[in-house]
Amino acid sequence: MNREATFWSIVIALALAAIVVLYAQHAGLFDQDMASTVSTDEAKDTNENLASTADSPDPLSFDCVEHSGLARHDHITLQVFIDGSPYTVESAIGIQTDACNGNENYMHTIHTHDDTGRLHIELNDPGNISLGVFFDIWGHHFNETGIFDYRVNATHEMVMHVHASGESATADNRVTSFDDYLLQNGEVIEIHYRTKSN
Repeated sequence: MNREATFWSIVIALALAAIVVLYAQHAGLFDQDMASTVSTDEAKDTNENLASTADSPDPLSFDCVEHSGLARHDHITLQVFIDGSPYTVESAIGIQTDACNGNENYMHTIHTHDDTGRLHIELNDPGNISLGVFFDIWGHHFNETGIFDYRVNATHEMVMHVHASGESATADNRVTSFDDYLLQNGEVIEIHYRTKSN
């Protein structure tokens, strides 16, 4: 009789342990351990609670302009690289949006017509406008903490260069103002989210 009692005690104990494990898994208690095994890209894709500069956009990102009678009409080239791979700056950013939804000539102060990275800067009144306004219009995060859903961390950094067309990114044309950088006609802006250099 002792053997039978011992056998059923073990079966009941295993069943209770299985129920506890299933409950803990359902409650998400194992998610913390699993997070450490997720790759950087998977972590980027699954992190929905990242703070974003696009959540509190610059008021200029809501201004709409028409092509006629502009006080400023400049162009810059924006190039974005994520871990060395080019990221496409889409066409028609800032055109036909909820804020600027008139005819095709009614658009945001910074917009694109194609996917070459050429930004059109158009203002009704003379003045300066920062790069962060474009990212607010685009609806993406951008500042010294990161770009899109990528964030600066122990292994990755943000680097930004501003230079003339035909020149290359160097230590001399590296800037640290990121979203506060005031756009100037004819510039090329390179933004790199990359593995930290030693």
